[in-house]
Amino acid sequence: MTVLIPSKKIALRWNGALQARLRRAPLETFLQSRGQKCVLIGPTQITDNLASATIYLVDKGLSAYNEECGPFPASRYPVVGQIACAVSRGLSSLILEPASWRIAGLIGTARLLAPHVGLDAAARLAALAAREYNRSLGSFAQDMQLLQVSHGACAAVESNAEGLALNITILIRKCLASMPCRAPAENKYAAAISYDLGGAASKSLMT
Repeated sequence: MTVLIPSKKIALRWNGALQARLRRAPLETFLQSRGQKCVLIGPTQITDNLASATIYLVDKGLSAYNEECGPFPASRYPVVGQIACAVSRGLSSLILEPASWRIAGLIGTARLLAPHVGLDAAARLAALAAREYNRSLGSFAQDMQLLQVSHGACAAVESNAEGLALNITILIRKCLASMPCRAPAENKYAAAISYDLGGAASKSLMT
């Protein structure tokens, strides 16, 4: 019987791949257990799965808002983008991929709003929301509600417990109802937006 012992370089590579797989496991388990699309391989795996979980969680909050308060007002659509960014940032931190929140937040926001305002307007609103959210990071201006949403999303996905999933739905519903809408008017800034969401989305494996 021959025992093959890999070189130190190969062993480190294997261990790194295993650790990365283990970090992503809670997100993948959460998506699969709820019948959501989960990408297991490919260059867009991380952002696709982050966006999928973001859409699922924020959509649950929107549904809860609609049941309690009626249709969500169009004037507050930028709040949806802020919440989506908070969710995607929290989840990206959970899987130790902190740089991935922005694209996931952009895709998530656009897909949540596109049925209501069309893809082009949704992409512009997504870019504005991501820019506004990014500006607030690391400052005292960041809304405490958004921090709670980030932490709640992490807890729900990491535990995959129904009670914590319900808790994040409630947090998002409350945030949708009460969070100040600080994003600038879309038509005033639309010409200044250069982020090509369509290009990023076209590379996504999600459909």
